[in-house]
Amino acid sequence: MEAQATNQNQSQEVQQSQQQSSSSITEPMEPKKTGKLPVKIVPFLLLIVLIGAGIFTGLMFSSLNKSKANQKNAISEEELTPEIKENLSQTFKDEAEGTVEKNDDFDKYAQGPWKLIRAGGESQTAYLTSSVMDLDEFIGKKVKVYGETFGSDQVSWLMDVGKVEVIE
Repeated sequence: MEAQATNQNQSQEVQQSQQQSSSSITEPMEPKKTGKLPVKIVPFLLLIVLIGAGIFTGLMFSSLNKSKANQKNAISEEELTPEIKENLSQTFKDEAEGTVEKNDDFDKYAQGPWKLIRAGGESQTAYLTSSVMDLDEFIGKKVKVYGETFGSDQVSWLMDVGKVEVIE
């Protein structure tokens, strides 16, 4: 009897294991949730980080090169040859003398960041811009400016300054 009972137990165990193995073959297994990012997302995120780092370093290096190039291109007037000085005087045909002041932002006719106060009153004031130099260092000084005159509906004289000589 005992042999029959053990045979029945063994046959039941075999049937259960067969049922489990057959059910695992036909039924999909549920993925294990480990709390980690899926393997497909990691390379994508890494690619985005690398592209961002490349853009950032490219912008940093390009700004460094621009500032160094601007310093190299600046030439003092003593280094200019007579031919270049003559070309500059032909380029900057217009000239005016007076005292440089910061332009008043509250002036309804204000054009340009600076103005040149000249003898003869308000009608002789030249409003100044400069595409090549900063005129803030000449504020309060009497200077002779060279540049190009532009038409303006708001002011009598608008000049783009390219060269400045300090008189006093």
